Amino acid sequence: MGRFPVRGRLRRAALREAPARATAALRDAAVAATNDARIVAVILLLAALALAWEMATSIRI
Repeated sequence: MGRFPVRGRLRRAALREAPARATAALRDAAVAATNDARIVAVILLLAALALAWEMATSIRI
């Protein structure tokens, strides 16, 4: 076994849990990217509305 048999067990457990941790990290990154995309979409929509308002008020008939 060796002097410190616990290290081997911990290493094996860490390797077994690595895919789950990577999946959780990717899921968190995807949620953050989705939230950022929503914020950008709202800002672009507001900018488009402001531009449309500006163009509509500048038309002289």
